[in-house]
Amino acid sequence: MKTQHEVTAESAGQRLDVFVTEVLSGISRSAVQKAIKNGLVTVNDRPVRPHAALKEGDLVAIDQIEATPTHAKRPEPRPDIKLDIIYEDDDLLVLNKPSGLLVHPTILNELETLAAALLAHLPEIAEVGDGPERPGIMQRLDKEASGLMVIAKTKKSYTNLKKQFQKHSVIKRYLILVHGRPPQDEGTIDLAIGRATNERRMAARHEPLSGDRAAITHYRVQQYLRDSTLISAQTETGRTHQIRAHFRALGCPVAGDKLYGHKQDRLSVGRLFLHAETLGFKHPTTGKNLEFNLPLPPELEKIVQILRLDEK
Repeated sequence: MKTQHEVTAESAGQRLDVFVTEVLSGISRSAVQKAIKNGLVTVNDRPVRPHAALKEGDLVAIDQIEATPTHAKRPEPRPDIKLDIIYEDDDLLVLNKPSGLLVHPTILNELETLAAALLAHLPEIAEVGDGPERPGIMQRLDKEASGLMVIAKTKKSYTNLKKQFQKHSVIKRYLILVHGRPPQDEGTIDLAIGRATNERRMAARHEPLSGDRAAITHYRVQQYLRDSTLISAQTETGRTHQIRAHFRALGCPVAGDKLYGHKQDRLSVGRLFLHAETLGFKHPTTGKNLEFNLPLPPELEKIVQILRLDEK
């Protein structure tokens, strides 16, 4: 059944997908975007893109859209996904997440995730955390990134570690390879981050839009290489795709980044060159300062060695 809605002055300037999501309660925005792309939504009898801005008086026609889940479910334990545990005690564990493994399921309820592996290793953490899909997980690493993560094993540990993350007292340092050279040997990128027109991407903006959130990344050049730079980056905040969006805004996208980088990656990395090398925090029970360091995985170290030889 098709319904029609006239855009009022209050809704003028709003994105089409946002407008339709508000009109149709109970339908996720991703489902609305898919419906728009499939021609189930028109504006003035014409198909348009999800991010199109509406004008007062526009007529939005909406065909029937199937509801989709808006929350991920608790994943099924996967003992076949092995964990690379660096440290473990009664309160927490620190592990090395490999590139290619999703941290937790989305509304698509993916089966192969770090969360599923954690539930197989530690069934008792099922009730730890802010959501059933993220048992004990304190931070997120992009699927194609690798490196150190901390997992809380108890509710008390989770609460303590969460406060440390919120106060930005956790040390989070990453090794990245970027295209080209940054403007300085070291510096700070202080650009707010929010959704880009492309819904899959985030954007770092000099002039923040409504809904953008502050984001700060400090960086230091480790070595200049052929057509690229090896950089140590430390984040104060933990925004989605923060490092990737910040270095794209700097004109130096992260190597191997298919979403934010060059369409043809000249460096042929084969994966996202983003590795969480250092993680430091206070132990939630003892208060002792803990710091863990993890060298580049072999496939990334090999790339650096090749670029070093080319530079000589």
